[in-house]
Amino acid sequence: MNLPRLYSLLCAFAAFCAAGVIEFNELKDKPKGLAKDYYINRLITERKPSKEQIKILKSDISRRSGLAQKNMDKILPPIAAPKPPACPGVTARNIIDANASCQNALTTVKFSLNLSAATRAAVAKNLSAPYPQKAKILLALNEKNPAEIFAKEMLSAQFLALFNASSPAQKSQNFSSELEPAFMDKFYGEKGFTQLLSELVTGRKFDGFRQNLLKITPQITSGGDAFFLGLNAVTLNDESRAVEYFSRAAQTFEKTWQRDNANFWLYLIKNDERILAELADSKDINIYSLYAKDFVETPPFEVVVPRPERKNVENFDVTDPFLWQQTAALAKDMNSTQAHAYAQKFYTQESLGAYAFFMQKTNDKHYFLMPDSPALSDVNATRKSMIYALARQESLFLPSVISTSYALGTMQIMPFLANHIGKKELKIPDFDQDDLFKPDVAYAFADHHLNYLEKFLSHPLFIAYAYNGGIGFTKKLITREDMFRKGKFEPFLSIELVPVTETRVYGKKVLANYAVYSALTGSNIRISTLLRSLTTPSLTDKFRK
Repeated sequence: MNLPRLYSLLCAFAAFCAAGVIEFNELKDKPKGLAKDYYINRLITERKPSKEQIKILKSDISRRSGLAQKNMDKILPPIAAPKPPACPGVTARNIIDANASCQNALTTVKFSLNLSAATRAAVAKNLSAPYPQKAKILLALNEKNPAEIFAKEMLSAQFLALFNASSPAQKSQNFSSELEPAFMDKFYGEKGFTQLLSELVTGRKFDGFRQNLLKITPQITSGGDAFFLGLNAVTLNDESRAVEYFSRAAQTFEKTWQRDNANFWLYLIKNDERILAELADSKDINIYSLYAKDFVETPPFEVVVPRPERKNVENFDVTDPFLWQQTAALAKDMNSTQAHAYAQKFYTQESLGAYAFFMQKTNDKHYFLMPDSPALSDVNATRKSMIYALARQESLFLPSVISTSYALGTMQIMPFLANHIGKKELKIPDFDQDDLFKPDVAYAFADHHLNYLEKFLSHPLFIAYAYNGGIGFTKKLITREDMFRKGKFEPFLSIELVPVTETRVYGKKVLANYAVYSALTGSNIRISTLLRSLTTPSLTDKFRK
């Protein structure tokens, strides 16, 4: 959409858009939930309410880790009885003078690494009788390689703590020794293993230590852990071990798309056409099942594209986040018959998102909405497919959705970006970020933002990464020397090694959406072609040469 027409459309819309901060007297009676959290945050940051008003609203916060609570705490710090320290006044400098109970309580691995070797030895001597295990740990920290000792003594919790507290150089030097399978199995059960595994594999760090991960018995693993252990094996060129882990992942994953993901890797390694055929018959639309359909002759996915004749829903404001919050809550207690009946209320052009939301509770059909909007009237099919693909993943085309980070509307645009575009770039008179609850505005802003992203990125997967994680994150990701380059299992390996879980999963789902919408808008592009182009920078972005 050209800027003059976009400006004209939005200015005309602004004249009848009633949005903005909800004042205290009205807000205090609104139902608890994310919508109220969002407006409480706006009230705090834009109206500066009194402390008495904040006290009244404080109990209405639904998400205690959210931004509204954090901003409220800046004005009214929470009053909590301070937890008395276990050993008042005891620090690394005077721990030798503390009693044995305090010495035992304070000498975690991390704390103890800040002590001198002499101090650790003295404390260990004092604890040898009442706490012999702690004494052993302290003395191990005085040895040349404590990691080897912890592993030999099956002290997996201390081993993990030491790894997390070590510098990169120490990790490379001290954790590359060959460890016993029995210890690695015990290590697998430690709290914090999953996070560590993800960080090690996505970063492709500390190959020596990662070799030990290959010793973990596949049969004790499950789900995401098994899958990432398979990826670890792939990056270390142990394909036979990778097959064992991916097989276990496929057996234990709960969701169809996750099982398809694991099975796809089994296909890549084993080159077994039977696996590809099974993927082509999957009931889930994902990049792996779509890829399989490019090579296996099977019926296409059945997708539902609702095209109601009615324009507007009766007695329902689709732009009201409180109303949608209340409506969505109804679905929790509905059976499929009730949901189907209720969905018909929303079978209109302006409420297709709500219709699909309730219909998905009644069947396993795939709903791909293609709403008309004046903001998209002169947008080409490629751009429209991208906007639809993003909207389907972001909000299911629901106009008044608010995320936990307060992203707004159909296109889930963050307030800071909405205000930057609306006020600074487009200079829309009386623009308010709540205008994003109007789908036409949301589509127009997304279209405008994509103009910016596409100055640097031309591949839908990379655009999805940038839409979700930011252009800076995406540039850093794709310019890594070990990401999206030519090589065995590429680009599939790089797709799995995106370090942020949300962005990794988001990108896959948006790309699958894009492939379907491209077909619906008349494009003949195959997802296998899209995937294959990811390792050719000239076809994907302007950051790489």
